[in-house]
Amino acid sequence: MNLFYVHVFGQLLAAEFVVWRYLIRDTLINLLIWTAVRVFIMGHLMAPYGLKTDYGLFHLASLVASAGLFDVYFQVILLVKNIETDHQIFYQLTLPVPSWVIILKTLTVYTLNSIFLTVCTIPLVKLIMWHSFDLTKIAILPTVAMILVSGIFYSTYILWLAAIVQRLSKIGWVWERFNFPMWLLGGFHFSWAALYALYPVLAYICLLNPFIFIMEGMRGAMLGQDGYINVWYCVLALCAFSSAFVWHAVRRLKRLLDYV
Repeated sequence: MNLFYVHVFGQLLAAEFVVWRYLIRDTLINLLIWTAVRVFIMGHLMAPYGLKTDYGLFHLASLVASAGLFDVYFQVILLVKNIETDHQIFYQLTLPVPSWVIILKTLTVYTLNSIFLTVCTIPLVKLIMWHSFDLTKIAILPTVAMILVSGIFYSTYILWLAAIVQRLSKIGWVWERFNFPMWLLGGFHFSWAALYALYPVLAYICLLNPFIFIMEGMRGAMLGQDGYINVWYCVLALCAFSSAFVWHAVRRLKRLLDYV
């Protein structure tokens, strides 16, 4: 690889993190509030309504898997604003480097941000659940693999959403058409095995939803493999979804931004 490309990539990445460090404090506060409220409600307050005592742990793994999604909406807004009004991305695409360097830089920033949020979520839920959550039961290698591929997937998902939405006037689509239905039907509140026991056809259709593999893979890694889709199948599926999302996103962005 041309060393000049590496230098430009590093400089652009460094510039992104200068901005990121001013946002991280508020992002972590928001993550703490969201995580604490969800774990407290599902782990403690819902027991009188018939939830099993171990549902808090089940939900805990769902929250860790969803940490990257927590910031998707904000990142899509910034990227769409960049495309529609700020035009910073147009300047970057005029730099004497291939367009893939700019795309890779963008995906790298989103991936690292998602990984950071996911890693921070684990000690947060440990503090809230305390004795109910045994960190020693976490399978290290599968968990690291899931955190990494989930971060990559969320980065391609952000790029894809921005390529689909394109305008700030349509930003409501992010939650209403994509995040909310895909997240809830993607196994946030239930396992794929439980869905299959009730509605087998729907369960197979839901395998087209990448969030199923994020939730199932993270649960398998953190809570044990029994009852969940194999972690390594989830890793492979997320790699495939990430490839498809970035391919489609780049095609749409090329038409939108008219770059080569």
